[in-house]
Amino acid sequence: MIIPALSFAGYPEPIDEYVNDFARVIDNDIQRQIRKRLYDTEYYSGVEIVVITIRNFKEYKTGDKNWEEFSTGLFNKWGIGNKKNNDGVMLLVSVIDRKVRIELGAGYGFQYNSIMKSIIKNTLTPNFKNGEFTKGVEEGVGEIINQVTIPVSFFEWYKKYIFAGIGALISLVIALKIDKKDNVGLFWIFLALAGILILEIIRGIGSGRASEGHGGGSSDGGGASGDF
Repeated sequence: MIIPALSFAGYPEPIDEYVNDFARVIDNDIQRQIRKRLYDTEYYSGVEIVVITIRNFKEYKTGDKNWEEFSTGLFNKWGIGNKKNNDGVMLLVSVIDRKVRIELGAGYGFQYNSIMKSIIKNTLTPNFKNGEFTKGVEEGVGEIINQVTIPVSFFEWYKKYIFAGIGALISLVIALKIDKKDNVGLFWIFLALAGILILEIIRGIGSGRASEGHGGGSSDGGGASGDF
């Protein structure tokens, strides 16, 4: 599906990487909990999920013809998700329009459209119809996470750090066995290599897979919409 090029001038700018409650309908305490859960989700799975609430999508004057075009344009303007995998997800709620959409990155298969439609129908719209935006978003986010994330084994998650640790150990052993009087340059090369690998392990484990800002992902219009 080809999405026509749109001007990004009218779209809102993000104020947070995970929860942007422009309509102010989500309780602050729950916002913090959702933000922490979404951060953890990206850290452990690499999947970035963003929640956005607005009052009325037409007030942004983007030139989009309908709700779906606006959602796809906003997703692409922000670049939600990992650019390589295109696995970002955006939960967008327009309070005055009484519309909700789960926009999916281009990396998802068509079967996810029906899954997101089910979440909208069974969880989001019943809560939103009752004015329970906080509850609806909280429960909806939980279901989205369950559907788009896959648990990663300990070895799969840490394998690059395990290999880097082995490399650092080997480099250190070689450096200690070198006669520094005759091969001082080689000694420092292996010692430096060991140090670089150790620093990379520390930096990588500390940062996980959570990004700073959105990662340049894009959507081709996949997902689902609903009214409430």
